[in-house]
Amino acid sequence: MSAREEISFLVGSESRIAILKALQSSPSRPSELAAACSCARETAQRTVSAFAEKGWVEKQTDSGTYALTAAGSVVADSYDEFETTVAVADSLSVLLSNLGTIVSDLDPTILHRLHGATATDDDPHAPINRFLTVVGDDYVDDFRGITPIVSRVFNQAAERVIGPDSNIELVIDERVYETSVSEYPDDLQRAFELDQFQLFVSATKLDFGLMLVDNHAFLGAYDQHGNLIASVDGTDEAFVEWAEQTYQQYRADADAPSAVEEITPESGVTHGSANDK
Repeated sequence: MSAREEISFLVGSESRIAILKALQSSPSRPSELAAACSCARETAQRTVSAFAEKGWVEKQTDSGTYALTAAGSVVADSYDEFETTVAVADSLSVLLSNLGTIVSDLDPTILHRLHGATATDDDPHAPINRFLTVVGDDYVDDFRGITPIVSRVFNQAAERVIGPDSNIELVIDERVYETSVSEYPDDLQRAFELDQFQLFVSATKLDFGLMLVDNHAFLGAYDQHGNLIASVDGTDEAFVEWAEQTYQQYRADADAPSAVEEITPESGVTHGSANDK
């Protein structure tokens, strides 16, 4: 039987998947599997017999129970991972479809462990409100971000949490810097005057948002109009590590301007979206 046929066999019946998962927990008799999986004893017996033929389970003669083999454990674990991946793709479809390849090296099971927010007709500001919750109102030690838009909400949220000992870094692209210079010169100048603030301008167009607030990471997706439409965030160690590596990669490829005058409206840089959401 080919791998495709094996998969078709397993997913062809909900009881087969339920029995496989039940055997992950502990060896069981068919009668116990039938009770745990809400199926007939005959169904449980046929299933474990089929599993045994495939080498996924073996009968323990001393107890009469069936237990997963090493091969069966691989199948069960792989199915769990596949199921999680599909669940992530479904629940985070808006986020993933608007992030491009930025998360191609991020394990989908990590995303499944995070807090997700998606803009809907009933709650269009869900991702923005989540962003504000993550930022909070207290001074932070470390605030680093990548943003593809100019946002008054972002600026005001950052101002609230910047203390005298805070380390603040921001990576933007040339479009956003040009917009900041032309439309928010006072805000930009005040930022430059902060000793603990560093700005980095990327020549690469940015199309996603990333924020690290102390040990909390936030990843945001934007639509073509510059609206924050979906996000995930959390303190999961693997996710924070990925966010740290991603941020450092983009920071390393960006330049640090020393003054607002370095990029002016006459430089010919095309204005990008400047959202005041």
